[in-house]
Amino acid sequence: MRISVDRVISRLNEIYECGEQKSGIHSRVAYSPEDKKGREVFKNCLREAGMRIRQDEAGNLIARLEGEENLPSILVGSHLDTVIDGGKYDGALGCVAGLEVAETLVKSGFKLRHPLEIIIFADEEGIRFGNGMFGSSAFCGKDLNDFAWDDKDSDGKLRKDVLREFGVELEKAAQAVRSQDTVSCMLELHVEQGGILEENKMSLGIVTSIAGVKRYEVVVRGEANHSGSTQMCHRKDALAAASKFISQLPELVKKYGDEFTVATVGCIDAEPGAVNVIPGKCSFQLEIRDQKESVMLTMETVCRELLINITKDKDMSFTMEQVSSHRPGTMDEKIQDAFRSVCGDKHLAYQNLPSGAFHDSLLLTEKFPTGMLFIPSINGISHSPLENSRREDIEKGCQVLLETILKLDKKEG
Repeated sequence: MRISVDRVISRLNEIYECGEQKSGIHSRVAYSPEDKKGREVFKNCLREAGMRIRQDEAGNLIARLEGEENLPSILVGSHLDTVIDGGKYDGALGCVAGLEVAETLVKSGFKLRHPLEIIIFADEEGIRFGNGMFGSSAFCGKDLNDFAWDDKDSDGKLRKDVLREFGVELEKAAQAVRSQDTVSCMLELHVEQGGILEENKMSLGIVTSIAGVKRYEVVVRGEANHSGSTQMCHRKDALAAASKFISQLPELVKKYGDEFTVATVGCIDAEPGAVNVIPGKCSFQLEIRDQKESVMLTMETVCRELLINITKDKDMSFTMEQVSSHRPGTMDEKIQDAFRSVCGDKHLAYQNLPSGAFHDSLLLTEKFPTGMLFIPSINGISHSPLENSRREDIEKGCQVLLETILKLDKKEG
């Protein structure tokens, strides 16, 4: 059986065009008209493939192809929502690849032992309300209290109202939880969103783990004062102190982290925010990612120690509050072995590598056997209209996904 890469690329293009905006950019932010349009296009494709479709209580789109036996389902999929002015492949590739597997099976007249379910998780990116993976959180039975009903988007719309328009009642979303005995495994094909595979001239990456993430709200407090009459030696400049901390993050990572440890400050705010006033308060968000919980905790400790040393010299103060935390997730060894076996049979070069980016599969690793397969991102670019992957890599990824599902279907009872 061979997948049709022409069909895959055609569908990726069709879904991408659903996000076209008057400004010329392409976005399918969760629950937007563009997101709904993209999902409707995808649902039409599922219907054409003869699959039964339903939307669960959290807004996840699930299509089912029955198997020959009464066995737990093999799940395959990803997400269709995007960041603002995002690319063509992030998330969508995994959804379309799952559809392509199902359609190839149907057209070939081949029936799996297990049911095959394609799942499109709702709001993976979290762009609209600031926290993502809503659909997969509900699916995995996670606490949904972080997804507050009164959260507002940039237009002032309440989360509960936006979800209701999407057919989701927030208070019922937890009913989307899936029991372990109904799922055999979960597979996700995704673009790497980095440059490792391309740099090493590999067509495929077998994901070994997904990084955990800890995020902190840091506030440095000094003393606002006149910028002209306060000498440099007398200043308690909160922004300067924060900048000193941020500039030393690369050295902290180098000293206390591993190869894939990263620490980032992506947004910063200084108050009172006037050109002639020394900042008396500086707030910023710190993010730490690694494949090991212990490394992230070490980084947290040394970051606090550095902030203590910087602020005490000027009689300043700080707070560092953890606002979110996700533990690292390890991919299932049997699924990794199945990927490797298929690659070996097809003489395809691959690399084992961790994922530094968030994916719905991170949450699924805690409950179900989960595997992820990467294809290269050209120039390592993602979350951008410049995001791109080569046709031949898309074809290899989809074909390996199909053959891995066939292999797992034979092994797992």
